[in-house]
Amino acid sequence: MVQTEWRTTAAGRAARSAVTLVASALVLTGCVLPEQGAGEPRRAQPVIDADAAKQQMVGAVDDVTGRLGDAWKARTGPDYAEDCALPDGASGAQWVYLVGSSRTVTPEADAQDAIDRWKASGLRTGRWGSGGRPAVLAAGGDQIASISLYAYSGNYTVQAVSLCFPGDPDELGRDLE
Repeated sequence: MVQTEWRTTAAGRAARSAVTLVASALVLTGCVLPEQGAGEPRRAQPVIDADAAKQQMVGAVDDVTGRLGDAWKARTGPDYAEDCALPDGASGAQWVYLVGSSRTVTPEADAQDAIDRWKASGLRTGRWGSGGRPAVLAAGGDQIASISLYAYSGNYTVQAVSLCFPGDPDELGRDLE
């Protein structure tokens, strides 16, 4: 009879919930790999194609600029490619997208909002700058390699770098000509 009591009591339901939560966490973290020479884990980068990498990068920039509002103009990309190393060490390509705005509203609050949002998405974040000129960076996700916000009143910029994908950045540039 003790066995059926744990199924119907509040303590029993809480214990089952805790076991389910731990099991889910173990399943979800199964793709985390240890990084050589570092104490913190990193996520394995999935193999992605050029179009998906660009779409995810543009989506990340649009998310930030959409939340901030105001007018934004592309300064570089999204069709600008650089070289990078794929997870297996082979050469690959990655997209870079930089947009700017003359926004002058709330740099400190905008930077903190970006940090909070990126942390909630599972990205590692860093912050630099002071005196109303914050710069924030996020990296480590499975959608983009990195994203940054420079919240300088009158000269805001958001830059994202896509995940590395198989391809030659020089060839990608020629395809756009």
